[in-house]
Amino acid sequence: MKHVIIGSAGHVDHGKTCLIQALTGIDTDRLKEEKERGITIELGFAYLDFPNGQRAGIVDVPGHEKFVKNMLAGAGGMDLAMLVVAADEGVMPQTIEHLDILSILGISGGVIVITKTDLVEPDFLELVIEDVKKLVKGTFLENAPVLPASVYQKKGIEELKSVLQKLCEELPERKDSNTFRMPVDRIFSIKGHGTVVTGTLWEGKIKKEQEAVLYPENEPVRIRGIQVHSCEKQIAFAGQRAAVNLAGRKKESIKRGDILASSGSIYATRMLDVKLTLLKHTRHTVKNASRVHIYLGTQEVLGKVILQGTEELKPGETAYAQLRLEKETAAKKGDYFVIRFYSPVETVGGGTILDVLPKKHRKHDPNVIEAFRIKENGTDEEQLELAFLEQQGTFQPLEELARRYFLNASNVLNQAKKLEKKGKIVCLKDHIYLHREEVARYRKQISEILEAFHRDNPLKEGMGKEELRSRLEKSAGIRTGKETACTDALLQLFTDKKLIKEQNQYYSKYSFHVIIEEDTQLLIQEITNFYQKAGFAPLATEVYMSEHENSGKFRQTFNSLLNKKILIRLNEQYCIHSTYYDQAQKIFSAMAEEQKSPISLGSYRDSLSCSRKVALALLEHFDRSGFTRKMGDGRVLRK
Repeated sequence: MKHVIIGSAGHVDHGKTCLIQALTGIDTDRLKEEKERGITIELGFAYLDFPNGQRAGIVDVPGHEKFVKNMLAGAGGMDLAMLVVAADEGVMPQTIEHLDILSILGISGGVIVITKTDLVEPDFLELVIEDVKKLVKGTFLENAPVLPASVYQKKGIEELKSVLQKLCEELPERKDSNTFRMPVDRIFSIKGHGTVVTGTLWEGKIKKEQEAVLYPENEPVRIRGIQVHSCEKQIAFAGQRAAVNLAGRKKESIKRGDILASSGSIYATRMLDVKLTLLKHTRHTVKNASRVHIYLGTQEVLGKVILQGTEELKPGETAYAQLRLEKETAAKKGDYFVIRFYSPVETVGGGTILDVLPKKHRKHDPNVIEAFRIKENGTDEEQLELAFLEQQGTFQPLEELARRYFLNASNVLNQAKKLEKKGKIVCLKDHIYLHREEVARYRKQISEILEAFHRDNPLKEGMGKEELRSRLEKSAGIRTGKETACTDALLQLFTDKKLIKEQNQYYSKYSFHVIIEEDTQLLIQEITNFYQKAGFAPLATEVYMSEHENSGKFRQTFNSLLNKKILIRLNEQYCIHSTYYDQAQKIFSAMAEEQKSPISLGSYRDSLSCSRKVALALLEHFDRSGFTRKMGDGRVLRK
């Protein structure tokens, strides 16, 4: 069955609450102060049963100008509106303001009810109806039925009920949703049950015992029980008013404006990219960086309007803007919002959310305006390409991009394949794609890193993988928890494209080759001859190098021999020629085979005819490389 919420709207004391009581038999004014003052202060709720068996929820909103923020908290969940105008007063300020708010919030249908007709003559009633029709011209109520009614004479009530039933039947079915969302408008506690929150379910369905999350705090909760119109239910559906009993939550930890929703379905944010329109008849303009009251769902929050492409928005004008909020909210792309002037607090406009997690934008950047256009009206392909551009450095998989930008998850892979075929994106790994601009940026940065390295280390074959990875991540501003795997995939991508080459975990530019000059060749020969003659009795490394401290190329040449594994650095004190290192391993293997027991430092030293320090340096290097392991006072081959 279709579920519908009908909301009232109109100036204070125009008979909204009495009209709802006449329709439903329910008095929606529940507060003592409301009874004493005779006006609605807080949201009221009822339900209306139609002859066809359908039940619609009713939201009664306050009409006093001081309580417009309460009206806004109830208006967001309405499907149909009853604009109520008293025949004895006609159109009044909140009649206009409420109509503006309903229009901004995208409500598409409703009815106009002229109440208190028993207080005026027929000619005067005709004038009021004429004024109301003039007011609603050009709005969603332009062609709405206008019904005169009198609660006290019980006239027009059944006709109104019949019209409302027809309007409910004509509403389209709600789209199915795998996630649910319910902005909270009331919080209270019941002895023996705990905390209860109420609201209009905007989308999806809530089930008893279901796990959920309270946003924007992102606090997990469990749904202990559900009531719809005071009846216990196992499930509540979109378009219904629901009271939800939350397990393990104190009333004080929840506030109006919080959202009960499926985990991971919405995002907490303090910035929103929006399309903003000012009302035609407002007397205010909104300048860049103006402070305003912003209404989202049932939440009110202060924030600044950062206009894009203009410095001032005048009545009736529309512009893209970024709302920078003073506290967190949670929203989805496509949600409506209302803004009211900071002081005096008057409704001046509103619009639609285009992005819930934007970055700060540069002023008057044409690329930013184009991005806003794509967010508003771009094709699926354009919006996906924009997502890749905006999320550079995060390596988000396709499914996360679809969730983040509210794209069609079932079609996002096909759109990615189209972009890849056009050469606009590149597949990195496992449904992670990069825009070609991002790939070009990484290519330039890797090239610059390696060029600088080759310039400073002309005798080294390349830069170690760990060092290159670290420098690239720092240079590129890569900010993700999966840097290593994605950066390695980048290196592999550029290796496959023959932009860089890798040998033994060392990376260089593809065209780079070590060029050894004649004087360098002589140094290489001198150093290798020295260590070959030294065998297992090398001179301490720093002592040997200090003998050549006047040679600028000596240390560079020495390091290149270490890099090429011609020399092996055993520790900070000793290096040894690779020929003797291999020989030392063979001698250890032969001793291990022969003795069948751990080899002591002393016996190994004697077999090499070297000093205890060199033998120990060799054995410790064997341990680090995985060739041997310690066992008691000796060492054995590591299996």
